[in-house]
Amino acid sequence: MKRSHAGARMPLRVLLLGVAASLAAAAVSVLTTRPVSAAETGAAGPAEPCAVVNGGFEEPGGLRGQGHLRKDVPGWRTSSRDGLIEIWGAGNHADPMDFTVPPDTGDQFAELNGTSVSTLYQDIRTVPGSTIDWSLAHRGRSRTQADEDVMRVRIGGVVQVPEGQDSPDIADGGDTWGHYGGSYTVPRGQRVTRVEFVSVSSGTGRPSYGNFLDSVSTSCTLPNQPPTVPYLVLSGSVGQILDGSLTSVDPEGGEVTYNATAPVPWLNVTVRPHGTVVARALRPGVHQVPVKACDERGACADGRVVVVAYRRTRPLARSLADLYPTQAAAPPVGPSRPGTVGKDRRIPVRTDHPTP
Repeated sequence: MKRSHAGARMPLRVLLLGVAASLAAAAVSVLTTRPVSAAETGAAGPAEPCAVVNGGFEEPGGLRGQGHLRKDVPGWRTSSRDGLIEIWGAGNHADPMDFTVPPDTGDQFAELNGTSVSTLYQDIRTVPGSTIDWSLAHRGRSRTQADEDVMRVRIGGVVQVPEGQDSPDIADGGDTWGHYGGSYTVPRGQRVTRVEFVSVSSGTGRPSYGNFLDSVSTSCTLPNQPPTVPYLVLSGSVGQILDGSLTSVDPEGGEVTYNATAPVPWLNVTVRPHGTVVARALRPGVHQVPVKACDERGACADGRVVVVAYRRTRPLARSLADLYPTQAAAPPVGPSRPGTVGKDRRIPVRTDHPTP
């Protein structure tokens, strides 16, 4: 594995984390590497989904020198039983060092081995299927060539067995900062993801020395979600030209295009890319046209256009006068008038009966 430090001309070392195929039985694995630039290891920005808070350890601010043991470091928690996180600032100089360690970015950085061998971690909100890209800067405390400090990155669910998936060892001496980055795919159902920075060993052999950490950053790339399902119902008589529009929404806000995926017997139908549908049925019945809505990145949703065609037995009446040709206005309402039966058949009343 190649290593690189700030100011060197060697390719930067990168660690790529992948999601375990099964969280319940996932094994720790070492994955492939990819290039990353030192600029990618800048301090984290404002809090947002998928982003660590206070990735440069700049809060609480105004700390100078070494060995500030604090419980008020925003965003961060520690596995140390005393709950103390060690922060270093400018002007530091501590045993066994005979030199000052400048921060990688900003004015401050952390030491994983605070009062003991420990882990610093954060829980971040994530979307299942998204990809977390992470980066960090790491440095040892001793300049002795053989005395490298070693840490790992572990990412996974908050409660699972085993405890997430580990990166390979990250090992550095005290001469310069090493920069690392990788990615992790959030598995199904995992909406809170724990990102841990684990102390493995100290080159000095002392549990409260080693593993400087700075410029921690995470960001997420959301999964490409397909558009909403396209659906349209058209109805009319056989031979009538029917038209309408499909409407699907791309969750990412992009443009959606449509097409019919298969011909349908006894139906002439055209589905235009922008969603307009023109159909003409040649036989009565319910005709279903399979259609597809796709976004700009190729994610598609399957739907359908339903055409209901019927055959008329006679033309529909145009007015009430067509329905009731023997009357001027409307059909009778209420009881029939004396001497009438129904609406048209009149029985005349005889007036020539002899008087009894």
